[in-house]
Amino acid sequence: MVLRLGYVGINLTLQGEKGGPRLRSITAKRLEPMAPRERRPLLYQVARSNLKTLEAVIRWNREQGIRLFRITSDLVPLATHPVAAEWDWEADLAAEFADVARLARETGIRLTLHPGQFVVLNAPDDELVARSMQDLSYHARMLELLDLGPESGLVLHIGGGYGDKAAAARRFVRNFGRLERRIADRLWVENDDVTWDTAAVLAIAREIRRPMVFDLHHHRVLREDDWLPWLEQILPTWGGLRPKLHFSSPRDGRRSRHHADYIDPDDFQAFAERVPDLEADVMLECKMKDKALLALREAVPGLE
Repeated sequence: MVLRLGYVGINLTLQGEKGGPRLRSITAKRLEPMAPRERRPLLYQVARSNLKTLEAVIRWNREQGIRLFRITSDLVPLATHPVAAEWDWEADLAAEFADVARLARETGIRLTLHPGQFVVLNAPDDELVARSMQDLSYHARMLELLDLGPESGLVLHIGGGYGDKAAAARRFVRNFGRLERRIADRLWVENDDVTWDTAAVLAIAREIRRPMVFDLHHHRVLREDDWLPWLEQILPTWGGLRPKLHFSSPRDGRRSRHHADYIDPDDFQAFAERVPDLEADVMLECKMKDKALLALREAVPGLE
């Protein structure tokens, strides 16, 4: 068994240091009264700082032997917002992206992205779908600028049920087919904890011939059956890529949708014992980020 652990978005250890690197943001409300030429330096400063923070996080991860990390979607602030429409962020940040790309190659870290809840390919609203495609293009472009291969992808939920799941599934498949190939080839689909359970998402993954990210906590929220047979069916969707899973512990009881601060080590140990031959990457989704990962590695031997 080789399970490599990763965490999401923010490094709390570095952020907690005095003057330590941290992610920055800027609001559209602050920028709207300004002329485009006045907005550009502010946007650049925030984005440049975020890319330098990402460098620091990757270096810290290397020191800790962590080889999986999810980049925040807000790395480039307001990249798809109308208020930044005249900002050529790719040109402005080319050198900074190149620096991170070199470091990623040196460390061999696997970097991924997870577009947010408002990116919905199966929405009946055509305008929302168009905005979602624009957002997916931005995410894919970040991975391209970081010179990352197919092992770095975009994790996406199917979306809503909209009162007719069969029609919603067909819309997802149809709109997936409308994506540029460079985006479609990065997409991985994930089961959620509200509407689209493991069986439904696996069927869509097979139809669009894309990998499925199995979220064990989400599976437990929506289903009562054993997860292992499902995982065995999901793994072949990854082809030659190293499979990626999501793991979290419920905050308020076994079927709670909310994530706990840390991972329950006994639960993870039980999971690991059932997959002794599995080589995969496991993204930990928990409030304490890197601190939770280090605590889990200390509690459960043999994890990377």
